[in-house]
Amino acid sequence: MSYVQTEIKNHVLYVTLDYPEKKNAFDASLGSALLEAIRMGNESKDIYSIVFGSKHRAYFSSGPRPEDLLTCVGHDGEEVLRHVLQIFNNCVLEIFTSPKVTIALFNGYAYGGGFNIMLACDKRLALKRAKFLENFHQMGISPDLGASYLLPSIIGYENTFEMLIQGTIFTAEEGLELGLLQEVCENKQELQERLNAYLSKVEEGYLPAITATKKLLKRYAASELKNQLDSETEELVHLFKEEEIKRRLLKLQ
Repeated sequence: MSYVQTEIKNHVLYVTLDYPEKKNAFDASLGSALLEAIRMGNESKDIYSIVFGSKHRAYFSSGPRPEDLLTCVGHDGEEVLRHVLQIFNNCVLEIFTSPKVTIALFNGYAYGGGFNIMLACDKRLALKRAKFLENFHQMGISPDLGASYLLPSIIGYENTFEMLIQGTIFTAEEGLELGLLQEVCENKQELQERLNAYLSKVEEGYLPAITATKKLLKRYAASELKNQLDSETEELVHLFKEEEIKRRLLKLQ
């Protein structure tokens, strides 16, 4: 069973999360399928844009689930944790350094890593009903998937720290005001129209020039992001050895 569906249409690769059993939760299975899809899009000469979405109306992704994270706790869980983080960190880097234009569509809620991974995209659109949450504080862990680099680069240190410490749900309109989203739409039809207009604009351009522009704009940021992903991994490995993390995750199940 594939947890990620792919479709190519008019030089666009649509990557759709479809893992209803876990509400598109981030685990190694979904991550591996996602990474494969991203790499396919990045390597294809026929693709101009990559669009990420969810097949399910209510949610984009629930992020990592507490029951899955419990398998990463303690010294015995370190290998599992490093393996999962490596997969998703590679996804982040592939999106961030993609030679294509990358777009995320949020139709419903996106929590933790399920939102943060899409901060690497060039553009993010959401339905008005979408909700977002940075829930690391409740779990007693530090940010992952580049959030400690991408969030402050978009909304600044103070807003990032406040968001991570408060750990409260914020709306699509609040995300738009902060700059985490570029467009918020009332309904699915409007979202599709906005997306189509943007994709048409992209296709009017010359892909090598778009790729060169992205490379110039992210010349130093790509290496900085990679270093930060490595640092995030080490902090998480350290924290997951604490008994307190197990207690918090058990409480959140």
